[in-house]
Amino acid sequence: MDRRSFDSSWKKIHAKRIWGGYPTEHVIRFVARNYYNAEDRGEIKILDFGCGAGSHTWYLLREGFDTYAFDGSPSAVQNTINKLNAEAITYNVDHICCVDGLKQMYKDNYFHGIIDNVSIQANLYEDICQMYKNCYRMLLPEGKLFTSVFGKDTTGYGTGQEIESGTYENLREGRLQHSGKRHFFEKDELNKILLDCGFREICIDNLHYTDGEDVIHQWIATAEK
Repeated sequence: MDRRSFDSSWKKIHAKRIWGGYPTEHVIRFVARNYYNAEDRGEIKILDFGCGAGSHTWYLLREGFDTYAFDGSPSAVQNTINKLNAEAITYNVDHICCVDGLKQMYKDNYFHGIIDNVSIQANLYEDICQMYKNCYRMLLPEGKLFTSVFGKDTTGYGTGQEIESGTYENLREGRLQHSGKRHFFEKDELNKILLDCGFREICIDNLHYTDGEDVIHQWIATAEK
């Protein structure tokens, strides 16, 4: 059976809402620390895993990296393309595509870096584990993963319908309302998944802030193949 992870509600979300016009600070920091000193940035292949509206794809291309991006939502991919075209940013049309996150769409040992900014966590636990395994497979030896996920202090955790342990949809509170399913992580849980995939040099930081009356809690992790 052709298993798919994509939540169709994201088609409507990306069609109605465009947000995140600029890259997040922690993604910029990850890229700068690991790849800014490359002799030829055009030789550094980086994948934007779940590109959304394209802010990180836009940033990576502007910085001169060999950039790849995908999303399961056709409207998200179109938003990304529109953003690049609006600023006349050169990109390889074959490097930006609409595909499910569980698909084996890239070669083994191919990317120097993979960036996942709260994309993988918007899935069932089984699919999350498989996506991290795919990331490990696609990375070159010593290639690096950046991933961010929501923690259980985030407003909305425990509301809506519980699909499985730690995973909810139709959240009734917080900034994640009306945004499909979400798996909320403990730090040790994220660390174990990455270890089980084979990653090493795992570093998990804690991002905890308020947005009005709501709390946003994220675990920001980097790991190496």
